[in-house]
Amino acid sequence: RVIREVHSAVRLNGKIFEKSNASALVVLNLPEPPKKESALPNYMEYLNVLTHNLRRVLLVRGSGSEVITKYS
Repeated sequence: RVIREVHSAVRLNGKIFEKSNASALVVLNLPEPPKKESALPNYMEYLNVLTHNLRRVLLVRGSGSEVITKYS
């Protein structure tokens, strides 16, 4: 499973790089962290692979209870 996740991060990184390599900033959703502490090294490796060779990346994590109003 870990190899599959890293492979998907490599593919996604390639697509992001292909479309955004000249961008000053790339904004991505921060994937939900694992619940088990033992999985944190794999999570960090996934993020490292996902953002490899991208100049600036902002990883954004929502609260899960976003609110949209008519003023948004």
